[in-house]
Amino acid sequence: MSILISTGNINQNYEPIDAIFAMDSHKEGFFKSSNPDMAFEGVKEKLREKCQELGGNGVINCQFEYRVAISQGTFGSKQVIEIFAYGTAVKL
Repeated sequence: MSILISTGNINQNYEPIDAIFAMDSHKEGFFKSSNPDMAFEGVKEKLREKCQELGGNGVINCQFEYRVAISQGTFGSKQVIEIFAYGTAVKL
């Protein structure tokens, strides 16, 4: 899926479709720590999916925020990286 994700405006004509929001997370496992890169790639993929559902082919002026949380599991607490993102879906 070739959908542009940009943290700024673009120097191209486009038609705004709608504001979109996505969230993804990554939890540490038995032998691995939580991975912010995986959560970041996951949230970008979710933005792309939402944009495509709306008929767009780009998401501009994206903002990304994160938090580190602790989740309780069977074997104790685990660190979770959560990334939230929003932007404007556009048709180029």
